[in-house]
Amino acid sequence: MLLLLPMQSFYSQWISLIGFNWTTWFVLASCAVLAWICWRNSRYVRLINAVPGPKGIPILGNLLELNVGQVEFLRIVHREWVEKHGPIYRGWAGSRSIVCISSPELMEPILASQKLITKGKEYSYLSRWLGACMFLTTGLRWRSRRRLLTPAFHFQILESFFDVFNDQSHQLIKELDAAAAARPAASVDGSVNVYKILTQCALDIICDSSMGRQVRKREETSGYLHSINRITQIVMERSLRPWLDSDLLFNLSALGRENQRCVKILHDFTNQVIQDRKQMLNNNQSDDSVDHVKSQEESPKRRLAFLDLLIQASENGDKLSDDDIREEVDTFMFAGHDTTATAMSWFLYCIARNPEEQKLLFDEVDEVFEDSDRPCTPQDAANLKYLDCCIKETLRMYPSIPGVMRTITEDTEIGGFVLPAGLSVALLIYGMHRNPKVYPEPDTFKPERFLPEQSANRHPYAFIPFSAGPRNCIGQKYAQFELKVVLSWVLRKFEFSLADPSCPAVSASSEIVLKPVDGIHLSVKPRQPNRSAIAA
Repeated sequence: MLLLLPMQSFYSQWISLIGFNWTTWFVLASCAVLAWICWRNSRYVRLINAVPGPKGIPILGNLLELNVGQVEFLRIVHREWVEKHGPIYRGWAGSRSIVCISSPELMEPILASQKLITKGKEYSYLSRWLGACMFLTTGLRWRSRRRLLTPAFHFQILESFFDVFNDQSHQLIKELDAAAAARPAASVDGSVNVYKILTQCALDIICDSSMGRQVRKREETSGYLHSINRITQIVMERSLRPWLDSDLLFNLSALGRENQRCVKILHDFTNQVIQDRKQMLNNNQSDDSVDHVKSQEESPKRRLAFLDLLIQASENGDKLSDDDIREEVDTFMFAGHDTTATAMSWFLYCIARNPEEQKLLFDEVDEVFEDSDRPCTPQDAANLKYLDCCIKETLRMYPSIPGVMRTITEDTEIGGFVLPAGLSVALLIYGMHRNPKVYPEPDTFKPERFLPEQSANRHPYAFIPFSAGPRNCIGQKYAQFELKVVLSWVLRKFEFSLADPSCPAVSASSEIVLKPVDGIHLSVKPRQPNRSAIAA
């Protein structure tokens, strides 16, 4: 009996505690319901719900409809909902709302604004990797960084990078040649995954030109490329899981732990790039002090690399720490190779699907270069008019960045709707470029759209693969020159076709960068110059 007394006391306390918990939970649930009702009837929510959009369910909003792969996500958000709800619509992901815009007229008030320059909250998911870099920050910090880095993309400096573009193009030709020769053993249909080869080429170019460091060892970059690919996927996966919005919960999750591993690999790679460049600059200074003439004769032609600007700024008292430098380098390493690699890959895919346009490109490069292996110069790039049209049409159909996010920092009227401060807005670049009201027959590759006579009256914000306004891509001229030089070399040497023309079109995945799901697999054959075009 004495043993039962403590047990009775324990059960009494336990029952009392349970009763207390039920009461507590009832009060908490009532408060939560009341808070939710007040929130749903708030001015913020009423303004957002005034915008048309897909119906959602309580609490979850449209999450169930968007619980799909990245290919389906692109189709739903950029095509189906635009067609159904119009050029401005809203969607809910739990308690978070996003208004999506897909017409140039409605994008203009945001893109052209000097005030609405704050990046969307979703970009904060990249902060563990990119920190407070120019791409993610806003206000005075963004303006000072932009002002600091703009000289690195001056036209004269960009011209000096043509040597790098040409040299790396030679290496690319060798790799495509080897891949084409080995294709029977490489794949069942004899095709070559050009995306993989072009990605490595683009990384070599950005390291050599902007970072002042040549990358040769493939084992050095394989982990870096894999980590970049995975981390951009993780960002998209996290954005569709509201319960992972908290950094604490995300870091405890399997996805968060994988993100940390990727970040370490990326930071280690970038830190090595910075240290190598600093060492080279120190060596050059030592060489100059001993024998300036010998240094000039034996060392490669010096260029003002993007990284040099950052190092100089840190030495001149601009208070750039090693972390500050790494953040900007990480951003340009990512943006400078991933977007260009996908653009080149989609270009080859487009001309492989459109042999008539490919033939016109062959005629143009043969006429400009006349069966020679001379380097592509800035003047050549200016003369490649049809290549320019084909690149632009590729970027229309497959913009490297499918959309950009902004946070509305003050109430703004767009399209007859008041968008409240604090709202996230998605500018659907892919959706606008594929909008038939902006571009008739949007799924047809028609480079002539960008001939001067056809594009003269087009809205200035109808074609924005590099965004637009004050937050446009600072490296867009760099990218355009790189694309022209590399692709002009490739067109001089190879012709491309689909290994199986009856296969479905290659699917694009809506990540931060618009990537082909399984690469771009093409038949690659050496070509002979068109003698008639040369004679003409």
